[in-house]
Amino acid sequence: MTKSKLNAVLRLDKAEIKTAKVLRSRSIEGAIALPGGPSRERMKLHVLWSGEGYEVGVGKPGKETERKEVSNPNDMWPYIKKDGKFAVDSASFLAISREMQHMKNKSRHALELLACLFVRSSYMLDHVERDGRVLYAPPSGILAEIKKDIPTAYGVPLEVFLQYLEAIALNEDVKYTTKGKLRGKPYGPGSGRMNNLSSCAHLIAVLLDRADLIDYAYGYSQMRGVSPLTFKGALQHFPLLGEIKNENPLTKE
Repeated sequence: MTKSKLNAVLRLDKAEIKTAKVLRSRSIEGAIALPGGPSRERMKLHVLWSGEGYEVGVGKPGKETERKEVSNPNDMWPYIKKDGKFAVDSASFLAISREMQHMKNKSRHALELLACLFVRSSYMLDHVERDGRVLYAPPSGILAEIKKDIPTAYGVPLEVFLQYLEAIALNEDVKYTTKGKLRGKPYGPGSGRMNNLSSCAHLIAVLLDRADLIDYAYGYSQMRGVSPLTFKGALQHFPLLGEIKNENPLTKE
């Protein structure tokens, strides 16, 4: 795909971002409403997405429900299943970061497109509502472009990996919404999924030598484990998210 075609799909639109806020609220409400089991050993599993022989979902209750000091009653456990068995270990932010590092060695172009999907997903621009459920539906053309060089990630097909990250991001939204209510504070729009996914994009910008490592590390230390990009920063590091003009008609780049 040419840059102009990629840009036409990936470009951020502030009006769409504003509209997508409704989907975010509904996705959080829907996840909180999912019933839980009596314990972590007997948690109730909910499939959020299925495809390519895999199931991606969340189990309730999650581990933070058992915290003694400040428990989070709505915490969930994101999982991947294949043939009825759990397919991967739970992914920490460190494990996901290492996966991004491995991807750099395969294709810088595909990694850039992946970062663009992370930014868009942080704003829920590729989500749709079907039958009362909010689902993540990344653009098929962009997925196909990435899969040319990076067909798998974390030991599973790329789309399965992305749906798993979506389940993690959803749980982040649920956790921080609940924490806010317990403290009598409104849920900050930059918390949860935005911090989580935008931090992944920020790391990719560092790996692609487009962002400063010290800035990333400083943000990570100051914000206790996340280092998100601002809207302006996302456009600066990933031009495909902005307005691209004057494409060269000879090179189509």
